[in-house]
Amino acid sequence: MDFIIKIIEKRMMPIANKLASNNELNAIRHAMMSMASFFMVGSLFLLLAYIPVKGYDEFLNKTFGNGVFQSLMTSVSGATLNLMGLIVLIAVAYNYAVIKQTDVPYPIVSSLMVFLILTPKNSNGIPTEWLGAKGMFIAIIISLVTTNLYIKLKKLGVAPKMPDNVPPAVLKTFASVFPITVIALISIIIKASFLTTAYEHIHNFVFSIVQTPLLKLGNNIFSLIISEIIGQLLWFFGLQGNDIIGSVMSPIWMIQTTANLEAFTAGLPLPNIITGIFRNVYMLIGGSGNTLPLTLSMVFFCKSKQLKTLGLLALPASIFNINEPIIFGLPIVLNAIMFIPWVLATPIAAIIGYSLMKIGLVSATNGILIPWTTPVFLSGYLVSGVSGIILQGIILITCFLVYFPFLRAMDLQILKKEAEKLKQKDEELDEIDLSDVTF
Repeated sequence: MDFIIKIIEKRMMPIANKLASNNELNAIRHAMMSMASFFMVGSLFLLLAYIPVKGYDEFLNKTFGNGVFQSLMTSVSGATLNLMGLIVLIAVAYNYAVIKQTDVPYPIVSSLMVFLILTPKNSNGIPTEWLGAKGMFIAIIISLVTTNLYIKLKKLGVAPKMPDNVPPAVLKTFASVFPITVIALISIIIKASFLTTAYEHIHNFVFSIVQTPLLKLGNNIFSLIISEIIGQLLWFFGLQGNDIIGSVMSPIWMIQTTANLEAFTAGLPLPNIITGIFRNVYMLIGGSGNTLPLTLSMVFFCKSKQLKTLGLLALPASIFNINEPIIFGLPIVLNAIMFIPWVLATPIAAIIGYSLMKIGLVSATNGILIPWTTPVFLSGYLVSGVSGIILQGIILITCFLVYFPFLRAMDLQILKKEAEKLKQKDEELDEIDLSDVTF
């Protein structure tokens, strides 16, 4: 085991540290995290319009009129989820500008300008398909490239000379004219270049060459398992595995989640099994590593005072999928005994969930973005109905069986140490001479 850990430390950790410190990936990660609540609000309003309860639609139609309530609720989701690409563009540009320590407003506005220049128009204006999840990848690319270009052009210092008494805000405005002008000209050249190709515009090019292959990769059970194993290994060494893996995979999973949401609201078959919600609901029960069954085992089956007490302290947080007390308190980090179940529990959960959805025994996730802190069983019901509750139960039992033999071995070790300490304490008390004590 020590040999394996040393290899991982030597080969994998340098790569993980580079990914964790990469400015572009950090900008994407912070953008996706900051916008998550925004998309959750849109999903919750959408859920109100289509709660999966028999007779709910008939009740709404009789109470508010045919489709009136649904129309009101989906106006919120339309202003959030249907503009996902545009929102992510702004968020990435903002976070990247902050990381690069440059003037924040100008990269955002420049990125938005480039996106609108390069997005095709029709008689009705801008097609909404490119403003949503379908345009997310090009939005991320535009925001990163534009921000970088703005910073480099600004460093050239091309700006009109101004008197010394001119306010700083005015100086910044005139200093931004040259970079924005050059960026606009480059955008026009790119737009004109694509008009001469079969793709017609950059959105088709990126969607065909980049986004479609990545979506196929992201909807593959083997790529999911590999990414989860890497994430668990990073956690084992104390790095935030979810953040590092999520910075690469979150945009892919988000697009697949949105595709399911669109199909769900249209009453069509759900196209994707692997989504961000699939991962949150079935692979992060209790937090990274599916540790809720581990915490419950500590509370109900461990005999050592140390593990039972830790389990009781960690259980309230674990119910809401927060497991740092377990990761750093048990600990999971650099704990050779827990290495095997920690790495295997999440991939096993992925295989079980994917297999049962593939054969049709469990409904694929409907795409509704629920808070990641939603407790087990409630989360399963909201995204997959009753079959989701059953699947979560199966995963809980399976992960319990994965963790328990190793937890039991650890419990016996700690129990032995506790017994030795208690025995030593008793011996020390026996050695105290009370013969000279008078009352």
